[in-house]
Amino acid sequence: MGLANGTESQERTDVCVIGHVCRDTIRIGDRTRAQVGGTAYYCALALCRLGRRVAVVTKLAAADRPELLRELRSADVTMSTFESPRTTHFENLYPEGNPDSRSQRVSDVASPFEESDLGELRARVFHLGPLTNCDMDVEFLRAVSTRGEVSLDVQGLLRRVEAGAVLPENWAEREAGLACVDIVKADRGEARLLSGESDPERAARRLARFGPREVIVTLGGEGSLVLCEGHLWHIPAFPAAEVVDPTGCGDSYMAAYLDRRLAGEDPERAGAFAAAVGAVTLQSIGPFRGSVADVERLLTRNA
Repeated sequence: MGLANGTESQERTDVCVIGHVCRDTIRIGDRTRAQVGGTAYYCALALCRLGRRVAVVTKLAAADRPELLRELRSADVTMSTFESPRTTHFENLYPEGNPDSRSQRVSDVASPFEESDLGELRARVFHLGPLTNCDMDVEFLRAVSTRGEVSLDVQGLLRRVEAGAVLPENWAEREAGLACVDIVKADRGEARLLSGESDPERAARRLARFGPREVIVTLGGEGSLVLCEGHLWHIPAFPAAEVVDPTGCGDSYMAAYLDRRLAGEDPERAGAFAAAVGAVTLQSIGPFRGSVADVERLLTRNA
């Protein structure tokens, strides 16, 4: 990435994550639990565990702040929290615990982000994690792109909420939006919807033509693809000893990928490190709670 040349930024923040911290209800097989969720939560905590200086911009109801933001604040994340009448609430269903199969419902959605929410924020990278297609518009992406490198997990922009149901819907402004983005991540289905290409490799190359310098397509148990300036790498998945909680693994992957790219590593090595962080995350409830040493041991075992 543009900042991966080894030079030090004068900015305090390495990565600013923008997205709604939400309430999640997780159903895996016949087990149900409530927990904190959202890209902003999972990605920010993984970056903290990897030693990065992190800021979060989020919106949620005032009554929910003490509970939902407690762990982020205890991790010394710099918080910019804005009022919303409601807090986003997702229900994630994994039948039989299959991490590659998920259905969702939404009962509440928080207010969208606006340029004024950015204040004077500056960061080496801004990672955007919309949860629905109402969270961020193209004008907001343009505003963020003037502050630093932009990384986007596109999943939310392809989700329309209708009567609580989460329905897939293409991003009408994808060309204008992706022109503001340096790094974009999508899973196989999202990449197909955005690009019109069923083959993940062709989909990645099509998305790159819209503007992003780096395109990541995650393939679940089949690993991931990383495309950077015309060069494509197939990144294998790392076997997890046990699948405990699939939620947030893609966010942990992206946190690790950004961490390694900021450290100056090439896309292939960054992708392998990210895949290992995702595998470690699968083995416990909630965000990535491992260490760099855990990840390095997994990389060594599977070299």
